[in-house]
Amino acid sequence: MKKVNLPFICTLLMGLMLHTSGSSQSVPTFTGNAAADFINTPGYIHFNDFVYDVGLPAAAPAGTVTGWDMQTAFFFHDPVTDNLYVGIDFASIFGDADGDGDPSATSSWLSSLQGTDHNDLSNTEGFILAFDNGNDGNFDVYIGVSRVDDITSFGVYEYTSDEDEAPEFFPVSSSASCILNTEKHNALFPDLEFMIEDISNYVDNLCGVDFTIFAGSYEDGPVGEDHMDGRLEVCNLPLDLIDLSAYKSGRRIELNWTTATERNNAYVEIQHATDENSNFKSIGRVDGSGTTNTPTSYTFFHDSPMKGNNYYRLRQVDFDGTEWYSWVITQHYSGEGDGRDIDIFPNPNTGEFMLGLPTVSRNTEALVRIIDNKGAVVSEVTTNLTTGQTSHPVDVKGLPEGVYHASLTLMSNLNTYNKSFMIR
Repeated sequence: MKKVNLPFICTLLMGLMLHTSGSSQSVPTFTGNAAADFINTPGYIHFNDFVYDVGLPAAAPAGTVTGWDMQTAFFFHDPVTDNLYVGIDFASIFGDADGDGDPSATSSWLSSLQGTDHNDLSNTEGFILAFDNGNDGNFDVYIGVSRVDDITSFGVYEYTSDEDEAPEFFPVSSSASCILNTEKHNALFPDLEFMIEDISNYVDNLCGVDFTIFAGSYEDGPVGEDHMDGRLEVCNLPLDLIDLSAYKSGRRIELNWTTATERNNAYVEIQHATDENSNFKSIGRVDGSGTTNTPTSYTFFHDSPMKGNNYYRLRQVDFDGTEWYSWVITQHYSGEGDGRDIDIFPNPNTGEFMLGLPTVSRNTEALVRIIDNKGAVVSEVTTNLTTGQTSHPVDVKGLPEGVYHASLTLMSNLNTYNKSFMIR
């Protein structure tokens, strides 16, 4: 393993803007909220842990969540600077053993059990991210703070022994310090975020290295500790996304993206949200091109955008199930026309189309009729529309080619709207 001769200067910056000049792509900006900071960075990798899996005593108030409870570990490697960005999303405030909102104070219930919530990872509180170079079962690079120091000793510790070391004590001097987002964790900065410079000096093979993560203490009474294991593969990402954009196209939002290369790309799932911090939901998927070194462009239409801001991202899935998420883009949609008519797209069509709706001011039943050119009703369906809905799918495939008329009646006010279209 490549070694360094001089220790790095320890730099602690509150709210650090971690954008390195010369980097080939954006890097996470640390704000104390790991999920929000990494989710907008293309190429991040994440590992989920069981939530609320850390044991608490019966004396803990109902709803207590300990700050040792890890939810998700995020990683991002910048290949230009060789820096590894790490964010651990905790279910509570990192280091707040008793979950009382203050990692520096011990609650009465924990004190009654002879437990202590120490200040800033002091005394026996500790955090470790350990890498197993060679993947031989022995972890030989520990990043974090041992349970005899405090957060000011957060750094990189390398071992030459083949034996695992206990997390209570690091018997070697640190090889380098880490750039921490903050030493003080609270409701404003609940998550642990740090950056390791020149990670390849310590981890032999970022293309596949086993890791384990530990967070906990043995002086916080009967509060449990948390562990997470995984295999980090940050090189040879499944695709090189060079463009992602969205445009308003009539009553639809058109999404376009281009890849420079793809590797084992099974498919891309398009995800949508009405708030960039809300849960994204799948609205469709597009098959990938497997493995290719040829630039490839893709298009997807969102037929039912919501009025206001619409947020989109791509979830790429490899053939072996590996996931990759793009950055998030925003497209505003104000609706079409004055809200007093309907539209049909595409037109002409094959009998399968989207019906652009007038203003739907409240939830209502609606009657959708399709009428042929002789005035005969060839399809009649009752459906439910929700407030703010902008379009509704219609499927009358199998009808002969020709001109037809769509009729929409809103049962809430009995208003009827009509639009002609052609089936080819």
